[in-house]
Amino acid sequence: MPKEFTKIAELSELREGKGSVHRFEDDEIALVKLEGGVYAFMNICPHQHTPLVDKYGGQISGENLMCPMHGWTYHVKTGKCINESGKLKMLEVKVEDGAVFVRRGIKS
Repeated sequence: MPKEFTKIAELSELREGKGSVHRFEDDEIALVKLEGGVYAFMNICPHQHTPLVDKYGGQISGENLMCPMHGWTYHVKTGKCINESGKLKMLEVKVEDGAVFVRRGIKS
């Protein structure tokens, strides 16, 4: 049974097309606000296990996020790698009353 949703940010903290990093238990979660939706994933590139989003918000272009280490590019909404075979560990998100919640269990 997956754990309940936990609040990790205020929606007002997020900027359109920029990533932000939040602590969630022992993990670092990246949030990206894009086209009215909020997407959450573990802030680690599956390729070389380096952070994808930093204090500058990550290298986001349109719906894609590029890893600063080797250029692997991921679709923010699905987590699928565009140029290689890999996928981000996406988390389930809900937004209520101006707050962003994520569920600990991995979505995909």
